[in-house]
Amino acid sequence: MTIKPRTRKEIVEAMKEAARIGGASLAANFGRLSALPILEKGPSDFVSAADIESERLIVAHLNAKLPEVAVLGEEGAASPDAGNGLRIIIDPLDGTNNFLHGIPQFSASLALMEGDEVTAGVTFNPLSGEMFWAVAGKGAYLGEKRLNGSSRKSLAHAVVGTCFPYNGKGDTEKAAREMAAIMPRVSGIRSPGSAALEIAYVAEGRFDGFWTSGAKLDLWDLAAGVIIAREAGCLATEIDGKGDPLRCRSLVVAPRQFHGQFIDIFGPTCATGAPNKTALA
Repeated sequence: MTIKPRTRKEIVEAMKEAARIGGASLAANFGRLSALPILEKGPSDFVSAADIESERLIVAHLNAKLPEVAVLGEEGAASPDAGNGLRIIIDPLDGTNNFLHGIPQFSASLALMEGDEVTAGVTFNPLSGEMFWAVAGKGAYLGEKRLNGSSRKSLAHAVVGTCFPYNGKGDTEKAAREMAAIMPRVSGIRSPGSAALEIAYVAEGRFDGFWTSGAKLDLWDLAAGVIIAREAGCLATEIDGKGDPLRCRSLVVAPRQFHGQFIDIFGPTCATGAPNKTALA
């Protein structure tokens, strides 16, 4: 059988559909938390029936719509590489800890990779119905609204997002140094608990920046958010201002007027304890 090559636009539309389908199952399961089986993969690393069901539905939709595109899910679902370099990375529930505690801040997140490059991303909040998405060279959007990041001028007025490390996940001492460095410089710090959404909030301008290096994040946590932020005109680098954050475990994403200031703030914290440079799987 000959499969017609898809445009990125067609692939992204299928990704949006899949995110909505997975998100609908998350919203339904959020209403019956007490009945959900939960497994602990490691210290403070949980997976529920909701993660697994969302991933199953997302993968099934993508396989049906895009049989020529390989998929890889956080919870292990995968389809074979078709040899064309196309792959969709799936986080079926970003913010599992929030979800399991009844905190209404979580998302489904998908990123398209062409070879080693992320070329499109989708992050969907199933409770608010907000769909953040981007295509390389075509911009970033919330629904049909074009995103351009924050236009705020003063760092003293900025609200910044982060992911804190916790039991078994990340370097708490490093995170404490970073917090001590940035707290006196901004008007607020938030850690809502879904990195994919928090990075999208930088693209939309709700947050004026996002950083993490002490916390342990993986490719599916960051990939969609990074391209959405970059397509909104923001910069995304490692915490030292260099390199690709998708190939290590640190990230600073911010509009251009603030990015360099964040790098300068976090520089001394890097000197007292080097960031984790372990490559993402």
